[in-house]
Amino acid sequence: MESESHLRERYSNSPDEELTFLARQGPSEFTSVAWALLLDEIIRRGLPQPAPPAPHVDSASASHEPINLPLGRWGELPTPETANTVEEPPAEAFSEPEVEPVVVRPYVSQPTFTGGGDEYFRIWAVNLLLTLSTLGLYSAWAKVRKARYFRNNTRLDGHAFDYHGDPVAILRGRLLALVLFAAYTWAFAFSRIAGLLTVAVLCAAGPWLVMRAQQFALGNTSFRGLRFGFRAQPRDAYATLLPVLVLWLSPTVMSVFMTDAFWLSLTGFGIPWMHHRLKAFQRGHASYGDREFTFTGAALRFYAVYAKGLGFALVGSLLAAIVLVVLFASRRDSDPLFGLSSIESVIYGGIAVLFMYVVAGPYYAARLQQVVWSRTRLGGIRFRTEIRARPLFRIVLKNATLTILSAGLYWPWAAVDLARYRIECIRVESDVPLAALAGGIQAAPISAFGEGATDAFGLDIGW
Repeated sequence: MESESHLRERYSNSPDEELTFLARQGPSEFTSVAWALLLDEIIRRGLPQPAPPAPHVDSASASHEPINLPLGRWGELPTPETANTVEEPPAEAFSEPEVEPVVVRPYVSQPTFTGGGDEYFRIWAVNLLLTLSTLGLYSAWAKVRKARYFRNNTRLDGHAFDYHGDPVAILRGRLLALVLFAAYTWAFAFSRIAGLLTVAVLCAAGPWLVMRAQQFALGNTSFRGLRFGFRAQPRDAYATLLPVLVLWLSPTVMSVFMTDAFWLSLTGFGIPWMHHRLKAFQRGHASYGDREFTFTGAALRFYAVYAKGLGFALVGSLLAAIVLVVLFASRRDSDPLFGLSSIESVIYGGIAVLFMYVVAGPYYAARLQQVVWSRTRLGGIRFRTEIRARPLFRIVLKNATLTILSAGLYWPWAAVDLARYRIECIRVESDVPLAALAGGIQAAPISAFGEGATDAFGLDIGW
């Protein structure tokens, strides 16, 4: 005899047609427990319940029952003229009843974020003070505390995510990134040869570093006791990311030999393609337990989003220009010999970037997340997001305003508000309960390469 839990799982994983067929067999074909569980599942899904069995009639007693005259209309005996007239039943009585199509409604789960600004402020303040007092060395430990807080407060189907990153590995990754960035920034100042060698090193090591960074980030994230993973091989990383790096770095190389802006415009036109290629690489090689994610290409959708977002970018540029002109005019009236210092140039440049971020950023973030999540699958699990540009714009505008007015102290509340909105807009859809699907996922086998990847370089390339 099958156990009750096994029967319940079999019924929950069966389609509606199979449950309806089983119910037609009647209770005589089932044990009492199996029949009761079947009825519970049918009632839960809202399917038609089986009719009770017809009472048994003894044929002997039935043959002695009195025979009544046929009726004409309902409840009326026929007249002599209609006594021999038998009304034929309508043809519809012999036709098969129409079967209404069964609409299978997917199970939809919504993640929740339980963090709060007051709680995160204490973590943020300690992280900031220790990072400053150690000249940035504590930033790796600050990264782990922040990632663990946000993941532990993200819950799906009653279970929280977790983070297991090693801060020492993150520190190694950041030191390596700092060396590469410094070399890229200053190499051409020494000589063309040094600059070209630096670019060649970045192209040779970049795809491998991005792959290891994804393995570190996902391999140290878990849900329901199972870890995520990233199963890309080096050949996948170089085939996907090397063209992106070459196109991204080409303006720097070409600016050394020519002043033509062709390569810069070519890189600008290729930004949607590069962004899509990076997202496809991240999503298409991710895994959870022994299951792999899939990602359906959407390069044209990326180009459409970037093209429509140019209008918002132009509005942000116009607002930034108006503010900067007003600031310049006020400074020149007070000081006829006014000239921009390097620090002031950075400040004014930051103001321009801030306007671009507040006006255009929410549109790009909302639309691109809609495209990316709708193209992501994990076996029978589908994803989508209900994030919208206008509510995201209000959140970003409020966060930017209060952060500036509070001299940065509002940042923890801003980070929590933004994370809550983005996380709680996600929807996870499946044809069976998420718990039943998650219960069938096993831990992935751990190879020596995969084990080492989680401890190698804690470079952070966002998800």
